[in-house]
Amino acid sequence: MYTVKPYYDTDVTISVPSNMYRLQNIHQAEKGVWVMDCNTDDLDPVTALERRQEVILERLEGLKHILQGLKTRYKSADTPSTSVTSKVPASKREAGKPMDLGDGVLDLVVNADPDQVPFSLFVLFKLLQEKFRVRGATHVHSSVTSKCPTNLFPPSDGRCDYQIILTLIWKKVSNGPELIVNPSRQSVIQGEVNIVRYIRRLLDPSAETEDPLTMATCDELLDLVQSRIIDGNNKERDAALRTLNARLGRTSWLVGDSLSSADIAAWSGINQSKLSSDLPVNVKKWFKACDNNAMFQSARRVLL
Repeated sequence: MYTVKPYYDTDVTISVPSNMYRLQNIHQAEKGVWVMDCNTDDLDPVTALERRQEVILERLEGLKHILQGLKTRYKSADTPSTSVTSKVPASKREAGKPMDLGDGVLDLVVNADPDQVPFSLFVLFKLLQEKFRVRGATHVHSSVTSKCPTNLFPPSDGRCDYQIILTLIWKKVSNGPELIVNPSRQSVIQGEVNIVRYIRRLLDPSAETEDPLTMATCDELLDLVQSRIIDGNNKERDAALRTLNARLGRTSWLVGDSLSSADIAAWSGINQSKLSSDLPVNVKKWFKACDNNAMFQSARRVLL
């Protein structure tokens, strides 16, 4: 290719303001790296790299102490992370042990439409009370004009004596209930079955996850409840009830012989869709067993 002369003058002198202090150029590695007022010009490359690593680790340790101080000062709880718990083998987890919430308060805020009541939330509240100090509160958003119940949780004062604050806000939401845990670090969790998944596994990180088959079955049933019973039409609901009826012909609960997230979500979905009056035989027997369970009775007393 032909050569083109530069269209600017390479010998232009740039005047640098003298009213500011000068800093070392961090990009001039060939002239030595300045860290913590210590020049590495006279060090061999390996020693210089080790020195830089030591300085970085010292700074990270300082930041760690600062963050720990802020956490203690503002009593902020660490948001449970599924990515952390997933790295721990299920065989090494202690069955039935709840998530460690630290010393702060974990806020769980649920926005729900009063026309589509998440009954499962009140069952989960009772389960949370078995392992944590939990306080509940109810509020009504300005988007709701109808009268809504607000005394759904036992009365309580203050926040300091509790580990979890569960707040239900009656609000017009288009895509089902929304769970907000930490707006600055997490996206909104949408859908009732996803809220059930989150809170149930907050109670016990190893719940329904020790056996991959059990976890897959539970997730499959949760998706069935959301897509076919809660959001489906009459034909889809009938098909879903037939599927549940076939499973309940082999086991007393939807996943094995003990209560699971699938049972909580399915019971809530059937109540929301007002299907309890015309259920298949096995589903009807299971539904009655749920109604007789103390956890479900608390939700029925509150809202039904």
